[in-house]
Amino acid sequence: MTMNQTVKALSFGAMLAIAALSAPVALADDTGLSPFSMDMKKMANKEGMITKKDFMAMMEKRFDMMDKGKKGMISTTDAMKIFSDKP
Repeated sequence: MTMNQTVKALSFGAMLAIAALSAPVALADDTGLSPFSMDMKKMANKEGMITKKDFMAMMEKRFDMMDKGKKGMISTTDAMKIFSDKP
C-alpha cells in the first residue's frame, strides 16, 4: 500500500469513527455545527448520504491545506485537526 493510499484509508477510518461518535449529537441539534460538520451536511444528498468521491475530495483539500511544506505528509496531530473546528 502506498503512502497516499494509507493516508486516505486512515482519514476515511478516522472520519467514520468520529461520525459514529458524534452522530447522536448532530442529529439532536443542528445548531453550533463545526466547519467539518457543515461541509458534510452540504455534501449530503436528500437521503443524508455522501459519495466517496465528494468525501475524499474534501479530505484531500483539507490534507493539502495542512501540508504547508508540500511534502505529502502531515503529523498525526495535524491529521486529527482535520476533524476539528479549525481545519
